[in-house]
Amino acid sequence: MKSSSSSGGSMTPLMNQYNKIKAQYPDKILFFRMGDFYEMFGDDAIKAAPILNIALTSRGHMNGEKIPLAGVPHHSADKYLARLLEAGEKVVIVEQTEDPRQAKGVVKREVVEILTPGTATIEGVVNETDHLYLLSLYPDGVNAGLAYVDLLSGRFLLEESRYESAYEKIRVLSPQEVIYPQTCEEDGLVAMLKKASTIRLTEYEEWNFEYKAAVRELCDFFGVSTLDGFGIADKKYGLIAAGAIYRYLRENNRTRLDHITRLTEAQSDDYMTLDYNTIRNLELVRNLSENSEKDSLFHAANRTSTAGGARRLKENILHPYKKSEPILYRQKGVNELYHERDLAYKISQLLKKLPDLERLAGRLGMRKINPRQLASISDGLMIGSEIMAAIRDLRAEVFRNIIETYPALDHLIKLIRDALVEEPPLTANKGSIFQRGYSGELDTLKDSIRDARDYIASLQKTERQKTGITSLKVGFNKVFGYYIEVTRTHLDKVPSDYIRKQTLVNAERFITQELKEKEELIFAAEEKIFSLEERLFNELTDQVAGAMPDLLRAADYLSEIDLITSLGNLAAEKMYCCPELNDGDKLEIVEGRHPVIENLLPPGSFIANDVNLAVGLDRIMVLTGPNMSGKSTYLRQNGLIVILAQIGSFVPAEKALIGLVDRVFTRVGAIDNLARGQSTFLVEMIESSNILHNATEKSLILLDEVGRGTSTFDGLSIAWSVVEYINENIKARTIFATHYHELTGMADIYERV
Repeated sequence: MKSSSSSGGSMTPLMNQYNKIKAQYPDKILFFRMGDFYEMFGDDAIKAAPILNIALTSRGHMNGEKIPLAGVPHHSADKYLARLLEAGEKVVIVEQTEDPRQAKGVVKREVVEILTPGTATIEGVVNETDHLYLLSLYPDGVNAGLAYVDLLSGRFLLEESRYESAYEKIRVLSPQEVIYPQTCEEDGLVAMLKKASTIRLTEYEEWNFEYKAAVRELCDFFGVSTLDGFGIADKKYGLIAAGAIYRYLRENNRTRLDHITRLTEAQSDDYMTLDYNTIRNLELVRNLSENSEKDSLFHAANRTSTAGGARRLKENILHPYKKSEPILYRQKGVNELYHERDLAYKISQLLKKLPDLERLAGRLGMRKINPRQLASISDGLMIGSEIMAAIRDLRAEVFRNIIETYPALDHLIKLIRDALVEEPPLTANKGSIFQRGYSGELDTLKDSIRDARDYIASLQKTERQKTGITSLKVGFNKVFGYYIEVTRTHLDKVPSDYIRKQTLVNAERFITQELKEKEELIFAAEEKIFSLEERLFNELTDQVAGAMPDLLRAADYLSEIDLITSLGNLAAEKMYCCPELNDGDKLEIVEGRHPVIENLLPPGSFIANDVNLAVGLDRIMVLTGPNMSGKSTYLRQNGLIVILAQIGSFVPAEKALIGLVDRVFTRVGAIDNLARGQSTFLVEMIESSNILHNATEKSLILLDEVGRGTSTFDGLSIAWSVVEYINENIKARTIFATHYHELTGMADIYERV
C-alpha cells in the first residue's frame, strides 16, 4: 500500500510508521491499534472487509486516490480475528506501547503478536471439544516426519511414516495449519495435501528444517542435555519437523511455552489406528450429511460435564485401545460408578462447576492469562479437591491410583486466593486485582489517594448545597477527566471560582482549582498503581506457572474421572451392558443396537439384532438384501459397538463377547474424489486395496457394496475375489454386505463363510 496524508501526496508520520511495519509483513494483515479501534489500510482493508462483513471506508489521499480503511473495536477484536483466521489469513497485532497523553509526536507502536491459523489461541478459533493443531511436515521422497502441537493444551507429538500413512494421519488430525519446506513445493505428499482443500498449507524456509539445529534447540527448550529421556532420539525426520515447529512458534512471538513440558512419540502399540475413511464412514465424530458433531458416535455417547472430558472422549473414539489392560482398567471404573448412581450424580454435579483447567494451564504457560482466569485455576483446584474426597472410598484400581498420585496443590490455591480480590478484572493493566494486605507498597499508594477520592465522591453533594443547583453533576470521561456539569438554565448561579472546561449543546462543564489538584494526584498515583499491579500480577503468574507439571497432571486426572463418570451415566441411561473382552477370536453380540440411530427413534422401536463371528468358525458373513433394508446400519452398528467396547465403555446390547480387534476397516457407500482424478470405482478399489494390504487376522472388516462401481459381472467377480482373499489369506472377522445375491453361494463352497 502507498502512504497517505489528508491532502496531497506526502506521507504523514502515522502512515510512515504503518508502512514501515507493513513492509516487514507483506503477506499478513496488520491490525493497527488506533485508540479504541484496530484499523486496516489499503489492500489489507480491501481483503478483510468482505470477510468480516464490515464497511470499507477511506482515510486521506495519496496521489489523488483515497486510501481504503476498515476498522473493528478493540474490545471485540477476537471474534473478527477468528473470522480472518478461519478464512486462512494471518494477522499481525500492532499495539500502542505508550500512553497517547505522554506521547511527543506519533504514539509508539510495536508488533506484540502474530496470529496464524495454527498458532492463534484466541476464543472462537476452535470449539472446546477440538484440538488446535499446528503440524509440521518434513517429506523425504518416500518417508515423512510429522510433528504437531496443540498450543491450547501443550500436547507436542511426533512420528514418522510412509507417505500414504502420513497423508491419512494429517486428514484424521485435521490440523488448523500445516507448515512444510519451501523447496518441497512439488513433493507428492504436499501435492496430495494441496488437493485437500480444507487443509491450510504454509511454506516455510528450507533452512528451518535442519536436524542438528532441531536437536540443539529442543534440548535448550526442554532444559535437557539429550532427548533420549523422551524416547524419540532415533526419530530423525520427526525431530526435524518438531524443530521447525519450535522455530515457527518463536517467529510468531510465542516465546513463553511453559505448558509444553514434553515431546512424545504419537504412535503407540496400545492404540488402534483408524484410517480417515473408517472414521468418516462410521461417523465417529462427524456425520456424513452435515459434517457436524450432531448424530455422530461422539455426540450420542457424550455425557461429559467438562470440556477436558469431552476432548478425552473424542480422542479415545478416534484412537481406541487394542490391548486389554488399559480397556479393563477404565471399564472397572465405569462399572463401579454404573452401580453407584448417587455418587456418580454427585461427581457429575461437581464436575459441571469445573473450569477448563487444561486450557487455563495453556494460557498460563503462554502468559496470556488474565486475573479472572487465574482465579478460575484456584476455583478449579478447589473443586478438584472436593472430587478427590468424593471418590476416596471407591475400589476400582483407576480411582485408587488417581487418589494416590493426585498432586498436592493446596499451596497453589492459597497463593492465588490470598492474592486476588473476590471478583478480579478481565485485564491486568487497569488495577483492582489484589486484596489489601498482599503488597504494602500497593496499599500505601492506594492510601495516598483515598482522601482525594473521598473528596470527589462527596463533591456533587457539597457543590449542590453550595450553589443551590440541584441538577449539578460531577462526572468523568477519558478525554477531559473530572468535571462539574451545569445545564444552561442554571449558568447564572455558577460560582466565580469555576473554570470553564468544555461546552455542550445544553450544558457547560467546569473544573475548580482544588478538583484539578485532586485529579492530578489521582492520575499520578493511578498510573503507579496500574504499573505496580501489572508487575505484581506477572510475578504471581510466574509463581503459579512454577507448578505447571502438577497443574497439568491434575487437569488430566479430572478429565479421566469425568470420562469414566460419563460412561457410567451413559450405560445407566441407555441400558448398555458391560462387554466381556479377551484375546480370543470371537465377536458375539446378542440383541445389539445402533448407538446413534436408536436415539433418533421412539424408545424401544429399534429392532435389536445379533452377530456371531469367529476366525475358527464362521469368520465371514455375506449379507444380502434390497435397498433400505438396513445392511449399512448393521455394518456400522457392529463397528461402533466394538469401538465403544475398546475405549472401556459399556455397549448397546444384552450381551457382548469381543475378542480384541487390532483395527476396524470399512468400505461403505459410493464416493468419488474427482479433485484427485479418482472415479467412484477407483476410490472403491483404492480403499479395498488398503484394507487387503493392512488387515490382519485380529481385524474387523466391514465392507459394503464392493464392485458396484463397474459393470455387473466385473463387479461380481471383484466382490467374489475379495471375499475369497479375506477368507483364505487374511482370515479376519468380516461382514460383507452386497447386492450380488450370487455371493451367498460362497457359503456352500467355503466352510467359514
